[in-house]
Amino acid sequence: MGEEVQADEVIEAKGLHVFPGLIDAHQHLGIYNSIEYDFRDTKQHAVGGVTTIVNYDRQPVSYLDYFPKVKEIGEKNSYIDFTYSLGILKEEHLNELEELVETHNLTSFKFFRNYERQLNDKFKISDGIDLSSFDLMKILERFKEISPKLLLSVHCENMDINRKLTEQLIQSGEDNGLRTWSKTSPGYAEAESLLSTLYLNHVIGGNLFIVHLSSAESVDVLENTPWLREKGVVIETCPHYLCFSKNHEVGIKAKVGPPIHAKEDSERLWDGIRNGTINAIGTDHVPNSLQKKLGENGGVWETQFGFPGMGTLLQVMLTEGYKKRNIPLERIADITSLQLAESYNLQDKGRIQVGADADFAIVDLNQSKKVTVDCLNSKTDYSIYDGMDLTGWPVFTISRGEVIVENGIPTKENGRGKFIKRFI
Repeated sequence: MGEEVQADEVIEAKGLHVFPGLIDAHQHLGIYNSIEYDFRDTKQHAVGGVTTIVNYDRQPVSYLDYFPKVKEIGEKNSYIDFTYSLGILKEEHLNELEELVETHNLTSFKFFRNYERQLNDKFKISDGIDLSSFDLMKILERFKEISPKLLLSVHCENMDINRKLTEQLIQSGEDNGLRTWSKTSPGYAEAESLLSTLYLNHVIGGNLFIVHLSSAESVDVLENTPWLREKGVVIETCPHYLCFSKNHEVGIKAKVGPPIHAKEDSERLWDGIRNGTINAIGTDHVPNSLQKKLGENGGVWETQFGFPGMGTLLQVMLTEGYKKRNIPLERIADITSLQLAESYNLQDKGRIQVGADADFAIVDLNQSKKVTVDCLNSKTDYSIYDGMDLTGWPVFTISRGEVIVENGIPTKENGRGKFIKRFI
């Protein structure tokens, strides 16, 4: 018998369901707004039951100089706990890896295949790596030398196909919103890049996390090549790929890369969740305003990538997954918490057990609300889920034993979030 512990507060949770605090390992804070602003807007994460985030950042500078600054900003402003995955863009970043791991407690990084051979133009630098297949192999080998626990997240798209199709569509003058955008990067472009990435990882024996899977073709690849993901591979998809299609009325506000495709793609992604092929969910949250998103005319080519995705992750999974498709609650908890904790080396997160951080989302499975930015407690002025009726809202969100949201209202102040040190 364990020693009895006296509680400072007792929560009446009769009729509610207790989930581990959610982990969203797919954030892009600080792209359109200042990093301070976006960290201060993490109350919306907690409203949706998220207690931990992993922020993707990519900068063409020394991370040994850059990272301590953004870490400090996060600790001063974040409402919830956080860590970082940094994009590898230069040889300098490879040379800094060991110190980033040993001194700054980072154990995950990102490889952007969508920037292949375009880093110098995109970031106005002259020393960017190609992000080629050879670079991918070299980085995986370097990771193995440091530790097999190091994780590499990979964005999979065949950019030769993407760029040529985009060029042709622009020249044609076509602008039919998401339907046009879907044509720029068909499912087979993602599937080909995915297959290549998985095979190279199989050759090297690395530790991969494939982000934002979007297409039926990619699910087909995964189901037909189980030997390529026997170990060291986790696959993520996102809520917007699960509940929107290119014909949805949300329109160009949901422009993202890879694109949203057809209803059939959504259903195949649900198949992947159901059969264990897909084992993680992340929002790909990119906070911006509607004006920054759409620009002056809101055309498909002028509209920017990404959109705010927080506050609704669990509710989408409960409504679309549990209620409509009979995905078990345990499975939803697994792919929104435990799998992320294990992949990202978050040893005290994502689980309900003695010794772990006391992070919980206590949920009313029968509570329904129509989504608004106000009910999400968001500083942004839109959500692609605006107007959707979602069921299964957190009544309490608890972080490290502290109630931080009650009945949809944040109860604490910004700056309570902590940087999570990870060790190998």
